[in-house]
Amino acid sequence: MVDRISSRARKKRISEQTRKVLEVICDRWPANPIEVAKELGENGKSKSLSAKYIYHFKRLREMDLIQMKKTGNTYIAWPSDMEKLRMIHELLRE
Repeated sequence: MVDRISSRARKKRISEQTRKVLEVICDRWPANPIEVAKELGENGKSKSLSAKYIYHFKRLREMDLIQMKKTGNTYIAWPSDMEKLRMIHELLRE
């Protein structure tokens, strides 16, 4: 799945760092910015890490590669493909 999404991401011309964020989200969804930062080996204050990675989350959402929701003081992201599967599941269940 990551290869397929990565090829879509390359077509949309995203930076290397944003591509890495996308791969982490696809591997470990749902993910928040702090989890992504730790997975990529970043250390520092959680507020600054969160702000840095929210930038990448928003870029990926604009490209329709991920879905995002704000929960409390953080954002949660998951791949758009999973959202499509969830919708299909709900339709089949009805």
